[in-house]
Amino acid sequence: MEQATVIYLTNIVIICILASMISHYWLRQGRSSAMFFWMISAWILALADVFFATRPILPNWAGRLVPTLLVTIGHAGLLMGARMTAGLETRWWKLAVAILIHGAGLTYFLFNSGHSEWRMVFNGIVWASFSIASCVSLRQGPKVFCSSLFSPCRAFFLHGAFHVFRLVFATLCVVNSWPQANEWLQVVSDFEVSFFMVALFVGLLMANLQLRNLELSNALAEVQTLTGLLPICAWCKKVRDDDGYWQRVEDYLASRSQLKFTHGICTDCYNEQRPKSKKCTSV
Repeated sequence: MEQATVIYLTNIVIICILASMISHYWLRQGRSSAMFFWMISAWILALADVFFATRPILPNWAGRLVPTLLVTIGHAGLLMGARMTAGLETRWWKLAVAILIHGAGLTYFLFNSGHSEWRMVFNGIVWASFSIASCVSLRQGPKVFCSSLFSPCRAFFLHGAFHVFRLVFATLCVVNSWPQANEWLQVVSDFEVSFFMVALFVGLLMANLQLRNLELSNALAEVQTLTGLLPICAWCKKVRDDDGYWQRVEDYLASRSQLKFTHGICTDCYNEQRPKSKKCTSV
């Protein structure tokens, strides 16, 4: 069995485990839209590795075109998840155009083998762009996705930086005719995929768990704030806060919770005030 096939099979096992974990989390934790795209992207990348591993038995066009384009689609899904996590607007048409351009470029290299040495450079430009865009998007989202050492934002940045290095080195290999160095670069790239997938998807799970824990902690703090004895005036119904100041009930609750008040009139007060209104009108 070839070394590349062994690496791809290892990547398949790793990404399938991670995709299963992401899928389980999505099913159990509310099925958020962002996590859905993380999950779909994980399975698409797993499918891409299946095509890479079976490339020797596939037709040349399928082995050269399908798995590479699947990786691009997986990166597009990761970018979608990053933008949704950050609450940014989704621009579907731009992702579609990027995928079509990459597909057109791969088709060109497929039928023009004389320029196929530039194929790795072209792939590096596309994948680096997606990773850097995902990193920039996550930096505008919750801090748990970019603050820690093993954050998804950092994983995207390192992955994008690697592809920048990869395309620069691949360009040097083409210009200086270093075919052996190009082969070693491909092996390093295959290993990098494993590290990237583990760092990214484990980081995503950790960040989502931290975000969930933060939400629960805030909810618990609000509940604890609204428990216990509350001093209230028997006449005007104002309440006394911890600093000894008297506030209206709605002001006190609004400052300590997510409650918002709208004012109306109850039936008893309406019936009590209605005769006075009629009397004023008659006068």
